[in-house]
Amino acid sequence: MSRDLSSKKCKISAHTCVFWDVEDFQVPDGHDPDWVYQKIKSALAKKGYRGIVEIKAYGEKNKIRDEFLLAGTIVVPEGDKCARVYRMMSDVLFWALDNPSDYPVLLPNVMVISKNISQEEGFLRVLRILQCRGYNILLADSDYDVASQNELHFVSSLWLWKSLVDGGKPIDQTGSSQSDDNKE
Repeated sequence: MSRDLSSKKCKISAHTCVFWDVEDFQVPDGHDPDWVYQKIKSALAKKGYRGIVEIKAYGEKNKIRDEFLLAGTIVVPEGDKCARVYRMMSDVLFWALDNPSDYPVLLPNVMVISKNISQEEGFLRVLRILQCRGYNILLADSDYDVASQNELHFVSSLWLWKSLVDGGKPIDQTGSSQSDDNKE
């Protein structure tokens, strides 16, 4: 059985953990973290990821508000971009230890929401290793760099941030973001 068929079967009940850099991608004006959580969960469900969704928010200590805690988001206070990326990478590894893949029966999902993630070679290496060990890797960024498409061949789904917080679909093979108006 091909990996793609197994992935489609296993997405439905698998646990998804979202590692969200809230300094790179802040809660849109007029909304709160719970709204973002619901939109992310909706976007994942539209793609077939319907299991438990856990979100960890990374940001500067004084900027992260209590609203994140009220939304059920785990808050991880970290300072500059380098510290946030390093902490997210470490947390991804620890989360993977606590949520082992049971390929081909259960493929947990790791989603990283961070600007310029395709430029973080160490983090991409960790994500590639997890994908090889049976995890679905999901990414969200601010733009889609076609030049980095080959570097991200191991990614199961790639969203633009705007599409993700609109509850939309990931980028398709041509590099365009699909909206709800475009049915699969």
